[in-house]
Amino acid sequence: MFAFSAINLGCSKNMVDLEYAIGEILKFSDKTPIEFVENPEDPYADYVIVNTCGFLSTAREESEQTLSYYDALGKKLILMGCYVSVKDDAFLAGLKNLHSIVPFMSYSVIEELVLGKKSKFNLSGIVRAKQAHKESKEKTLSKYLASIEAPGKWKKAFVWKGDEVRAYIHAPFGYEYLKIAEWCDNNCTFCIIPTIRGRQTSRQIDSVITEVKLMLAQGIREIQIISQDTTRYGTDISGGEPLLMELLEKIDQTIEESGIDAKYRVYYLYPDILTLDHLEKLAQLKYFLPYFDIPFQHYSTNILKSMGRHYDQAHIQSFLDTIRSTFQNSFIRTSFIIGFPGETEENFDELCKFIEKYQFESVGIFQYHDESLAASSKLPWKVDESVAKERITRITPLLEKIYDEENAERKGKEQPGYVMAVKEKTIIIRPEMHAPEVDEYDEVALKNIKTGKIEIGEKVQYIF
Repeated sequence: MFAFSAINLGCSKNMVDLEYAIGEILKFSDKTPIEFVENPEDPYADYVIVNTCGFLSTAREESEQTLSYYDALGKKLILMGCYVSVKDDAFLAGLKNLHSIVPFMSYSVIEELVLGKKSKFNLSGIVRAKQAHKESKEKTLSKYLASIEAPGKWKKAFVWKGDEVRAYIHAPFGYEYLKIAEWCDNNCTFCIIPTIRGRQTSRQIDSVITEVKLMLAQGIREIQIISQDTTRYGTDISGGEPLLMELLEKIDQTIEESGIDAKYRVYYLYPDILTLDHLEKLAQLKYFLPYFDIPFQHYSTNILKSMGRHYDQAHIQSFLDTIRSTFQNSFIRTSFIIGFPGETEENFDELCKFIEKYQFESVGIFQYHDESLAASSKLPWKVDESVAKERITRITPLLEKIYDEENAERKGKEQPGYVMAVKEKTIIIRPEMHAPEVDEYDEVALKNIKTGKIEIGEKVQYIF
């Protein structure tokens, strides 16, 4: 019996990698009994997959603490994710129950560990992701060969490369993530993703469309398109020209031809590549949700320059004004780093006025911390931690006021959404314009459901 559980500590892009690992494990249930255990602390779960994050020092600490915790419980640890690329080997060597390491996009070790063969690996030989990337046979993601029957809860999974498969674990909730590219070509001074993962590698359009068709066939009605920098999709396979618009047009056409009521949203858009002409093209797409996930990170010109961002205030304003005028029901999510080196009180005030002007529907606020592997850690004019915290305290009421006004505007109106949970007297619904896992859900009374089945993952019309 191979009884296992899994923990994802990283982002949605990491989650896709974990789904591949789970899919690969399920594949071997014809050779040995396999069972997925929901609670990783359950004594029945012999193995625990820990899919780690290494983006921030706090994330690396969380990965280390999680591994130590389950190591102490005697779990056989299967280590995945970004932590391996940025942590030296001393900690890993100290784990008593480290059973296997699954490198990026390489699942060949899974057959060995599922069938009872402890994977052979040398901790001193765990190299940085850039080296692993060079040696990898998957410098580009190959075209899907076919969909296959997979054992376990999911009747089907799709082919990534050869016989590697993925389990759609978000499908019961009506959505799933579609990763169209891996890694990143940007050199933002605060980010270490290129160091961890390497340079951008896009999937071929035909490969993506094959998966879209399979997702639709599996009952997925909202496709979440992700990558590190979605706007740069295809630049590595076209000779420098982004192919995102071409891809989205084909996705739109595929949904149209399927006759299925489905939509898609796109994450991680940047205004330095996405032009005003592109926004006009997006407005012509029938199944595109006008949800714009644009992590500006700041608004002050000098801070943006220090961050390595390739746009200025005039560009940002023109971009946002076009979105608001072109898409009647646009939803804009963004994020900002507070306390970046060199941020003055004047810079912070600029940011607050910017937020107040554009009334963003969702904002993520992050306090800056030096990351030793990031270029920004070498910048002068550090902002004292107490000052950064005080600024976050000041910006929070502004955001709460904006959210309260937005909710008041939605109050009493009928809108579409997806059932996420059913309680005794109320239903938890994700509004269609809200992204899963990152935006707020609504809790409504049963009487306020107007149309649709009250079942997990079903689309309903309701009054908020």
